[in-house]
Amino acid sequence: MFAMRRFPSLLLFQIVALGACDAREGDHEEGEQLVAQVSNAECASGQRWVGGDEESSRMHPGGDCMGCHSERGEGPRYLVAGTVFELMAEPDECFGVDGVTVEIVDADGQRWDLPTNAAGNFYLAEREGPIALPYRAAVVMGDARLEMTTAQASGNCASCHTAAGAQGAPGRIVTP
Repeated sequence: MFAMRRFPSLLLFQIVALGACDAREGDHEEGEQLVAQVSNAECASGQRWVGGDEESSRMHPGGDCMGCHSERGEGPRYLVAGTVFELMAEPDECFGVDGVTVEIVDADGQRWDLPTNAAGNFYLAEREGPIALPYRAAVVMGDARLEMTTAQASGNCASCHTAAGAQGAPGRIVTP
């Protein structure tokens, strides 16, 4: 599991300010808003996804990317997918932390460095695999590193890393 740590507020503000991007993305009606500015009490990042199922790499942070894409038969298929947050209990749809790397090393020693985007989402597309199970995972930010204590057999990070935590996970994937 990832240990609980709090990201310094000033640095988070700088990352959000630098990582902020246009709220419109993809093919949708002009002026349709996909991201809302909210209070930091509602979402630590101050941003929330409000674009419904509009296709975007920033959609549904904290949600079950792999399950949704598989069940609906839409969008890319993933081998590993999830969201990195500042806080362990951050609600679904709140943006996570941009500019973090999730490092995946599979059972054969192959390594993938998955960068988080403006929503904190990261993913390894099926076409970039295969991945030999079990794999090890770590969150890396600058010189800081936070490793999972156990190897994983599922790439569906959101199945355990929910706001409340499930299947032994303490909560969200967080920064070191």
